[in-house]
Amino acid sequence: MGLGKALGFSLLAYIGLNFLFIIISETISGNLNLLFSSITSNPLIILLIFFGPIVDVPSSEIFALYGKIAFGTFDFSLIQTIGFIVTPFVASIVAGRTGGSKGASFGGWMITCLISSTALGVLGFINPAILGIPPAGEVIFLITVSISAAINGVFYGCFALLFTKTEMY
Repeated sequence: MGLGKALGFSLLAYIGLNFLFIIISETISGNLNLLFSSITSNPLIILLIFFGPIVDVPSSEIFALYGKIAFGTFDFSLIQTIGFIVTPFVASIVAGRTGGSKGASFGGWMITCLISSTALGVLGFINPAILGIPPAGEVIFLITVSISAAINGVFYGCFALLFTKTEMY
C-alpha cells in the first residue's frame, strides 16, 4: 500500500508543480496565449509540459540557477530553472512522507521518474519534431532521457529516504 500511495502522490505533485511553474513562467514572459494555442493545435505538448523537467539533471540546473542569479537575469527563465529544481525536490519529499517504508518511498519516486522518462520517450517516437530530435535520433534521445531520469531518481530519491516517517533502526 505504501508504494502505491508514494507513487500516486509523488506523480500528482510532480505533474501539478510542473504545470504550475510553466504557467507562471509563461505568464511572466507574456506567452500564455501562445502556450494554450499550441496546446490546442498539438495536444501532445501536454506530455512535454508535465514531464519535461526529467530531462535535466540537477547539477546542470543548479549551475544554470547560479549563472542567472550572478548575471542578474531575473525573468521567466529564472522561474523555469527554479521550477526544474523545486518540482522534483517537493515530489520526492511527498513520496518520502507518504510511503510507508524507506523502500516504498524510494521506489515510489523512482517509478515516478520511470513514468516521466517513458512518457517523453513515447513522445520522442510519436512526434520527434516537438522535442527537436533529428531524424533517426530517437534511440539516442531515449537513452539520454533514461540516464537523466536515473540520475534524478537517485539524487532526489535520497531526499525521499531522508523524509520517510520510519526510523533508521
